[in-house]
Amino acid sequence: MMTSPHGRPACCALRACGTTLALTLLLDASAAAQQPVEVPLDAEHWTLAGDSLRFGSFLGRQSLYLGKGVALARGVELRDGTIEFDMAMVGRTRFLAPVFRARSADAFEMVMFRPVASGTIEAVQYQAGLNGGGTWQLFHGPDANATAELPRDRWVRVRVELAGVTAKVYLGDDPKPVLTVPRLALGYGSGGIGFWAGSFGNGAYFSNLRYTPDPRGYAAPAPADFAPGTVLDWELSGDRDAAAVRPGVLPDAASLRWEPVRAEPWKLHNGKPLGLVIISRYRRSPETGAPSDPDSVMGGRVPRSKVVYARTYVDADRDEYRRLHFGYSDGVVVFANGRPLFSGMNPYPFRDLGGVMETVGEAVYLPLRKGRNEIVLAVTEFFGGWGVWARLDPPSMSVPAGH
Repeated sequence: MMTSPHGRPACCALRACGTTLALTLLLDASAAAQQPVEVPLDAEHWTLAGDSLRFGSFLGRQSLYLGKGVALARGVELRDGTIEFDMAMVGRTRFLAPVFRARSADAFEMVMFRPVASGTIEAVQYQAGLNGGGTWQLFHGPDANATAELPRDRWVRVRVELAGVTAKVYLGDDPKPVLTVPRLALGYGSGGIGFWAGSFGNGAYFSNLRYTPDPRGYAAPAPADFAPGTVLDWELSGDRDAAAVRPGVLPDAASLRWEPVRAEPWKLHNGKPLGLVIISRYRRSPETGAPSDPDSVMGGRVPRSKVVYARTYVDADRDEYRRLHFGYSDGVVVFANGRPLFSGMNPYPFRDLGGVMETVGEAVYLPLRKGRNEIVLAVTEFFGGWGVWARLDPPSMSVPAGH
């Protein structure tokens, strides 16, 4: 039998050599896959859903100018990895963002910068673009907002790191992320990258875009430990024009088509997720703009606004009153067994928080009958994010009927 110089059979030596070669090739391929990829800034490499996209020189470098809409790099798909670019905000720039894991111009992740809020907690905010609308009113708080200085008329370096369902955002040379997003709305999938500019303002400039894929796989997040009493199982109706709906009157359930949905772990109560139903994920946003007439708002009759009915059930061992906590955007009417109990509106700019989804929310005592009870929340949307959450007190905190 032939032997190698080390005394092993030659076949073993060849096998070991082959294994080493394969491992070397694998490592080389992995290293190659992690090399940064530059994205040219010219019309051939970009697509636009919006207007005012042009290419040229700004502040001494080749750049992309986006006035409004979503611009995506043509042919680019990224799941995990790093996106780096420079951004420049001019005097009238109000909203700009990198876009990532974009499935279309209607479904994408983004981290929005507001130079008009520089130095405040509203300067940086995560949101998702869903069904033609933004969701900034839903994703708001410690896991979505961050304070940052956003100077105008100079290039600012941005880095976004994507790993599984999380994202970290860095500004300039700061080694610490300005914002960490613990759970991205579109989940763990690949998609396009690019830029977004809001409808108000004078657009923004972007330069030096490159991305670095990360070939490692990331484990799915652990099941959420929801806040006690979180209502998880819902059904959603189709949307209806709000102006054609009688406030305080629940349509016949048989006339509605219902879609089962499950609440998602986003909004927090005492450190635990409340369970947010992102209606924007299932229904197209009307995007009517900020209403200006308080009487129309409170009457639920703003032109082009939409209503969706969210239904769930509560089983009771006896006749009792049990408290339901809830948050909504932008308006709601609460029904128990067809009876209206509460009406409220929370659109921008009619509340102090500017229409954002509240984690404390409202509360109402539900008059429950022994057995199964139908609870319906009619949720109205104008723009900025369509959603609702609810949390029910335990039976031990209920009030007996008649008290």
